[in-house]
Amino acid sequence: MKKRVKISPIFFLLMLMVPTLYLESSYLDSLYNTEPLFIGQESVNESEPAMAESKEQKEEPLLFELDERLINKEVIDGYLVETYREYELYKDKSGKVIKVIPTSNYNYIRYKIYN
Repeated sequence: MKKRVKISPIFFLLMLMVPTLYLESSYLDSLYNTEPLFIGQESVNESEPAMAESKEQKEEPLLFELDERLINKEVIDGYLVETYREYELYKDKSGKVIKVIPTSNYNYIRYKIYN
């Protein structure tokens, strides 16, 4: 006769929970042991960048800003439609705009024209 081994449900729960808890604890440790990085900030643990930078870039970091500018106004089916395009602005420390790069983001605002 074959003997049946009864394995309790607690054993199955332990088999599932132990690896899960181990993986989760190592993941949480990696989350809590890091410092948040802000745009343009370098990590303390980060080694030297692979690409060579010019001296100008090392001396003066540029400030980044997004700006929307009106590029078109037109009347369509009784509505005034204004088209705005988003631009990336790069400024030096004194606030002078160094570089303006257009992005592919557009916003359209529609106003009903009442006569």
